[in-house]
Amino acid sequence: MSEFKYKKISKGNDFSKLIIFLHGYTSNIDDVLPYAEMLAKHVNNALIVMPEADMVSERHADKRQWYALNDLDPDRRRRKPETTTDEIIEIYNKTGDRISAVAKRLNRFISDLQKEYHIANKDTFIMGFSQGAMLAIYTGLTRRYNLGGIFPFAGIVSGKDMLEQEIVSRPEVYLFHGTSDLSVQYKTLEFTKEWLKKHNISWTAMEYDGIEHKLTEDEMLDAAEIINRAD
Repeated sequence: MSEFKYKKISKGNDFSKLIIFLHGYTSNIDDVLPYAEMLAKHVNNALIVMPEADMVSERHADKRQWYALNDLDPDRRRRKPETTTDEIIEIYNKTGDRISAVAKRLNRFISDLQKEYHIANKDTFIMGFSQGAMLAIYTGLTRRYNLGGIFPFAGIVSGKDMLEQEIVSRPEVYLFHGTSDLSVQYKTLEFTKEWLKKHNISWTAMEYDGIEHKLTEDEMLDAAEIINRAD
């Protein structure tokens, strides 16, 4: 039995790459599906798999979350412009045990898919939006072997203290963030860059002027171009 319920899309049955696409907090597969479809139009020879968190959202009963946040930030200070970057970082740092547990499950899920479709780690890519972006970073860096790349959209290094103890691989990280994002605040992007650099992880950042907390077609096009270069 699979670790998670999921949907998958591809242009055909002949694929040599696996892309894991993670939805965000208070979300589900259907929220990322339109963007996965955009990506599928432009990426070569890829199977895109969208797992769904099995934890019911603490904010909306018909949505899902990868792990809880309300008890760690009941006033949602992480989203207030006046909250300092250091305070935001510490709020997300408190999620360490939670994100670590889900990352372990997600890595088992990825391994099962790789075995089923005979796809290597170097041809496997993980991406996610918001909370899914944080989980993508954690999962990719705690996987035994380097993936082809990690693609966080509007994310931040979360659970940093625990992650420092669990890093075992260092794939390339491609950071996507809108300059008007106040949900996972854009000002935290510098922290993520510096944290990755400190831990000898190569990164490339793509920043989108005026974009708030959402996915865009331009991001899908840019991600597809990077993945296609891995051919």
